[in-house]
Amino acid sequence: MTRSGSAITFLGPDGAGKSTIARAVRQRLADEGKPVRVLSRRDYLRAQPTGHVADTNRALYDAGLRSLYSLAEAADGTALGTLLPAPPADLRDSSLEKRLDAAPIAANDPQAITAAALCEIAGSLVYYTSVVHRELERGAVVIEETHPLKMVSKLCLLAQRTARHDSHARAAATVLRSAAMVLRPDETRTVPVLVRCSPHRAYDRLIAQRGTLGGLEHHGAAGSGRGRDAYLDLQTRLMEALEEVAAPWRCVVVSSDEEDQDSSVKRAVDAILADPRMAHLA
Repeated sequence: MTRSGSAITFLGPDGAGKSTIARAVRQRLADEGKPVRVLSRRDYLRAQPTGHVADTNRALYDAGLRSLYSLAEAADGTALGTLLPAPPADLRDSSLEKRLDAAPIAANDPQAITAAALCEIAGSLVYYTSVVHRELERGAVVIEETHPLKMVSKLCLLAQRTARHDSHARAAATVLRSAAMVLRPDETRTVPVLVRCSPHRAYDRLIAQRGTLGGLEHHGAAGSGRGRDAYLDLQTRLMEALEEVAAPWRCVVVSSDEEDQDSSVKRAVDAILADPRMAHLA
């Protein structure tokens, strides 16, 4: 008889503490002897899987990255698409990621950004079907530190911000609404967790951990400036978008705003594991 596993997936702004809570959940379950797998689409691709299914996953990831950067221009006029090596080169190279993240983007096409969001949706669907669902069928508890709706939301919000025509902004908004339906977790065995956190506190934590921001937070003149102000603008709008799915997705809502992070993490773990969707693992 096939056992039914459970999935725990996290939503929240960058720097909110999703990974910290996810690691604590994993440790608690492992201590109880439960089979736990921490999975992410990026880690899966970095492991260089082989076969036709892996090729499909890789192609969709690459299509999203190329869509996002191929029409983008840096402040010095450099076409960022020229930084991307021709296929079949590996786009998950860490040095390439650093170069793209460091580039101050002065211009980008909102439709290309929306296309990147669509690729993210497609890639996530294939990844869930080919990787995550197989682990669930084996009876594992799958922990995903970041649900793909977060990235899709950031891309769609950025596309709306950069759009010069109402039709382009509406297209991005439509994709975001569709993503909330298409990427909605299986209610019977997935516990989505919304981590609430002040964007200001999240920014401070992110800088303390990484020392810098990711590429989507400094799209320059194409977005809303660079650095802290750009981060706060995007993450505030991101949190508003994620709050809209909290009720229909039946999210467990936790807070990481407290100074005493250890206490807030413990309360979050208790709330997640007390959810009825986890009861069959007892």
